[in-house]
Amino acid sequence: MKIELIFCLLLYILSGIVISDNQSSLDYPSDIPGFFYNGSQDFRYDPQGHIPPPPDNFQNYNRNITGPNNQGPFSPQEFASNPRRDNQLTEREGLISNWQFPLISGGISLIILAIILIASISSGSQYVFQSTRRARVVLGLCHLISSIIIGIFIISLLIIGSSDDYMDPFLSTIYAIFGIVTYLALSSLIQAISLIKNRPLVPLPQAHLLFAVIAIILLLSIRIPGGFSQPLSIIIVSTTIIPGAVFSLITTNFIHKPEKRDVIDGEQTITRSLPVINQDLPPSFPEKLSGKYHDIQVIGSGGMAVVYKGTRNSDEKIVALKIPVYADETTGKTFLNEISVWRDLSHPHITEITDQNIFPVPYVELEYLPKSLKELTLPVPMEKAVSIVEQIGSALQYAHDMGVIHRDIKPGNVLLTDEGVAKLTDWGLSRFIERRDDTRNTSFSLFYATPEQLCPDQYGNGDQRTDIYQLGVLLYELICGNPPYGTQNIGELFTKIQKNEYILPSDINPVLSPFDDIISRTLQADPSNRIQTVGEFLSILKLIEFDKN
Repeated sequence: MKIELIFCLLLYILSGIVISDNQSSLDYPSDIPGFFYNGSQDFRYDPQGHIPPPPDNFQNYNRNITGPNNQGPFSPQEFASNPRRDNQLTEREGLISNWQFPLISGGISLIILAIILIASISSGSQYVFQSTRRARVVLGLCHLISSIIIGIFIISLLIIGSSDDYMDPFLSTIYAIFGIVTYLALSSLIQAISLIKNRPLVPLPQAHLLFAVIAIILLLSIRIPGGFSQPLSIIIVSTTIIPGAVFSLITTNFIHKPEKRDVIDGEQTITRSLPVINQDLPPSFPEKLSGKYHDIQVIGSGGMAVVYKGTRNSDEKIVALKIPVYADETTGKTFLNEISVWRDLSHPHITEITDQNIFPVPYVELEYLPKSLKELTLPVPMEKAVSIVEQIGSALQYAHDMGVIHRDIKPGNVLLTDEGVAKLTDWGLSRFIERRDDTRNTSFSLFYATPEQLCPDQYGNGDQRTDIYQLGVLLYELICGNPPYGTQNIGELFTKIQKNEYILPSDINPVLSPFDDIISRTLQADPSNRIQTVGEFLSILKLIEFDKN
């Protein structure tokens, strides 16, 4: 935007130079010896080249300009023999003198306005007005009034310029600012429309301020024709230019670039007491652990922790490190609960904890696995989907036998080894089954939330059937490519979950009809109507016959 503004400013300065050069050759007879302009409204003639005192019969240049004793090139005698010298220009040349400069100046201003307007429209979609509608409308009306006032000033300039009584050799000097004033009038009008229509235009208000400053400087620097005094020039500037500049400054303060808001995906863990962590803005790795690990990279984040990939200094082994983001009581209890549950779980399809500590900072060191189900292209072949679900099911069956439920089964929490072995990770929402009254952690993942996580008062706080529900959602997504409720709207999703309004696999693809029964029995809102154990789920899954080709 700065480039466009600088270009427009240089273009306008160049146009002013051209206008000034043309005017200097047309407005006064500088080629006549002894003819001098003294900075006022008169020209004086002296054959010796000296400027004498003004004669008593000195008159306006347009009517009769004489030298001392009524002698000289503009004396009555000279005028009788050469009347064209009195008016300086023929009627045709006078027309050009009166109109070519405002037309050129105004045309250049329209080009500049078009450039800035195009830039404003292209970039305006990135901005919003942070104000009430009433404030925008009031400010828009102020811009409209400012545009009208400037328009009246422009008309006044044209009237003065066409008046024989007030024509003087330097009238077209003010035409150098004619275009700027025209620009300001149109800019105020466009800003009024922009505010009323709630369509920010950037950098139109900023450009208005720049050209307003230029107009003020020029108006106060040149002599306004028609006998205007300097105080009157200040009044004109105060009533025409400054209000529009003030309104543009207020408009600029109304315009803001909205903060980047992340779209919540289905796998983000929603924690009622803590905000979601944005993976694009991870916290820095704790310096106190830099002596133990190097080559640190962020590979994931959740509701309470960030997961790093790092190389252990002692043996150069690549590991994963899960480190809490916050240092509050809730995070501390949740993290300690996860460690206490996870460290006692040892199964081929559960990621292994290799180290953990609360000093110098709380952290868990895990085996590093390169990818997760989230990175796979879905859907996958039915045989592969069944194999993955069977592996995770065996891990859950083991955990349930140990008295632990996971409560956060989703593609992002299923990691894959290089050989394709699936392992369940992230036990941050886990708890012991017997602690049915434990409501300290009420978090859930959006598109994998169970009815009991959404409505604990109606369905209880969950047990092993919570994991069975999520295992069914995982199977559905692997074979169908999307979660089972066919909506991204959170309100609709919650309603569909509680009303059992899922889409059967056969409705997605008739080939998937063998999975309709197990999906229907798994995704029941009432836990008592679901498959009751993982063992039963796995048994039904093994009985499903499908085309493995």
